[in-house]
Amino acid sequence: MLAVGLPLQALATVPARVEELVEQAARDWLVEQAESRGLAEPVFEVKAMARQPQPLPPCAEPLTVDALETRSPARMRFAVVCPGNDGWQREWTVRAAVSALVVVAARDVPANRALAADDLTLERRRLTDLAGVVTLPEDAVAQSSSRTLRTGQALNARWLSAPLLVRRGDSVTIFARNAGIEVRAAGEALEPGRQHQVVRVRNTTTGKVIRARVLEEGLVEPESMAGPAAR
Repeated sequence: MLAVGLPLQALATVPARVEELVEQAARDWLVEQAESRGLAEPVFEVKAMARQPQPLPPCAEPLTVDALETRSPARMRFAVVCPGNDGWQREWTVRAAVSALVVVAARDVPANRALAADDLTLERRRLTDLAGVVTLPEDAVAQSSSRTLRTGQALNARWLSAPLLVRRGDSVTIFARNAGIEVRAAGEALEPGRQHQVVRVRNTTTGKVIRARVLEEGLVEPESMAGPAAR
């Protein structure tokens, strides 16, 4: 909420002043969002338009500006509010353009492949949605994208997850340690898994199916075992 320090008797003769106050409220909201999401070098362009262009009624109290709808910077709604028993409210539409330095693909990267540092770079992009923006390359390194990335394409956090280390049908090593004794056996993954996920694995020697935790690429341990894998 933005409080205006002048009564509308003074403001009514200068409509542009109210417009500026709405734009400042929108800009303040965008700055707060940019800071909370860690946007690098954000730039904002903001334009407010009254939804009811007729003159505003007088107001003896300082006005306030409230955010009503802010899901998309391209079209937000704010309200200019005159408080008090005889108060009123008028809605304004705010259109904002936001750009910032974000993580983009430095080259084409296939889906489900772990991202390396040299796969990524920072470039300025116009943002239509602040959610999911990836601002630091290190936040994406070692993650994989659920979709193929094209050179220059901005990453979205919703596409990223730990890469698949085991795929269905893969040959894996079942590793177990008990009382200082290490045992390794050949197995076959019956379902895909990421690090620390539990998947079904068939011991190819005994035919027994167990639940095993994925430790690294091609290496699993029985779910009941707690010790770290030997390297």
